[in-house]
Amino acid sequence: MTKVVLRAHQREAVDAVRRALEPAVGSWVSARGLRTQMVLATGSGKSLVSVRSAEELRAGRVLVLVPSLDLLAQTEVAWREGGRRGPMIGVSSLRGDEVAFPNTTEVEELVDWVRPFDRVTVFATYASLGLGTLERAHNDVVSDRRMINRRGEGR
Repeated sequence: MTKVVLRAHQREAVDAVRRALEPAVGSWVSARGLRTQMVLATGSGKSLVSVRSAEELRAGRVLVLVPSLDLLAQTEVAWREGGRRGPMIGVSSLRGDEVAFPNTTEVEELVDWVRPFDRVTVFATYASLGLGTLERAHNDVVSDRRMINRRGEGR
């Protein structure tokens, strides 16, 4: 697959995301991690900027939030076309031929799907944030990793 050359505004956006999400050497990062928000006009390449940012940051686990269920499926396609590899999972009620990747609203199922992977992309709508599914799944996966690392079985 040929890598798309970023336009100047896209390169600027990727660089800004990297600055926001790359902790300085020796700096302290809160338990909540590093977060940022990207705001670009419709059609300006937000998906491409996001994929490229994740790639350049060597991001393993990525959560992508979108405003609607329609955009959930479209964004997954854009991320694949942008070069993102690995499992992709949705946190939504979409099923069957509505979407080409597995979706769930169950915390346990989401955790089971994500747990085995160091590289996975999870797509959800903004509305999913207030329901607790993402938050509880994140806490469960982080807790699992901490327990594994304490026993010396992890990284």
